[in-house]
Amino acid sequence: MDDVQFRQFQRNSISRRSFLGAMAASAGGAALVATGCGSSSGSKTPAAGSPAVTPAGAPTAAPTVDATANPSGITPAILTSDFVAKEDNRFSIGLLDAKRYLVKDATVHLRFYTVGADGTTGTFRGEADADFFELNVAGAHAHDTSPAGVDTSDRVSFYVVNTPFDVAGKWGVEVTVTPQNGGAPSTIQQTFTVKEKSDTPNIGEVPPASQNDTTATNADPKSLCSRQPPCPLHDKVIADVLGKGRPLVVQFSTPAYCQTRFCGPVLEVLLTQVPKYQDRIDFVHIEVWQDVLLQKYRQAMLEWKLATEPYTFFMGKDGKVVGKLEAIFSDEELSSYLEQLVKL
Repeated sequence: MDDVQFRQFQRNSISRRSFLGAMAASAGGAALVATGCGSSSGSKTPAAGSPAVTPAGAPTAAPTVDATANPSGITPAILTSDFVAKEDNRFSIGLLDAKRYLVKDATVHLRFYTVGADGTTGTFRGEADADFFELNVAGAHAHDTSPAGVDTSDRVSFYVVNTPFDVAGKWGVEVTVTPQNGGAPSTIQQTFTVKEKSDTPNIGEVPPASQNDTTATNADPKSLCSRQPPCPLHDKVIADVLGKGRPLVVQFSTPAYCQTRFCGPVLEVLLTQVPKYQDRIDFVHIEVWQDVLLQKYRQAMLEWKLATEPYTFFMGKDGKVVGKLEAIFSDEELSSYLEQLVKL
């Protein structure tokens, strides 16, 4: 296995929330048309996934990354965060160039490393090319705080690969981005954490049987769903349908109050699939906030121990979690999950 010095984590990486805030200027927030390129089902699912990571083979020369390795000034952000050792993980990444435009349809190659105790030395573990996805999200988000002059295109672009991480701890990813126009490649690095076990409901576990409000118990649909108009997925109590002989999909998202514009689109992706599967799968949407002004989560968010959103869970007929999608995902990914779910 080859080693690598991680020198640019602080210089070239930003937090997921900061990155998504910048990406908000590149997206709208209401109706969505999926225009994904490539195919993937993501992670933690019975479906076949994006390109699998190739394990490390014979040792190769250790790469050295410095400022000259990123001529395009690309800023990466890992959009997913719930990585678990010895499971198939959906690793999603977004990219912004120096002008804060989304990097679209580039060739993106990922090399994964475990990071040593010194925090700078990494040991190569595997590599893969990522699939490219793009969503066309029409409309403006009511809570858009994007800076003026940034790309206001309706398209949202991201890259996905499936990868198993064999050990828990601190990991690093080296991202090599080759522009579509054939420009010079850029190489950027970022760290992330792999856990022994997820804080959210794990694969194979039965999640909490939450007693969520529905249209039968709450006469104000706007308090149940911030989407305009409110979505129709508020007619079922999780406790009443979980493990009762039909698969269940539960999505936690907040369409109107997601400052990054990715909660609304994720719900729209789900809603496009509901008519096709509603006779075989139960669907529930949970609005994230009980009181957005007080930043008070709904009880189900707390019970499921969700620290981020949006999050979409897939449960089999027995109520056990068989898949989950964190953050933004494509129509192709969701379709693959649902097709596998109805076959269980």
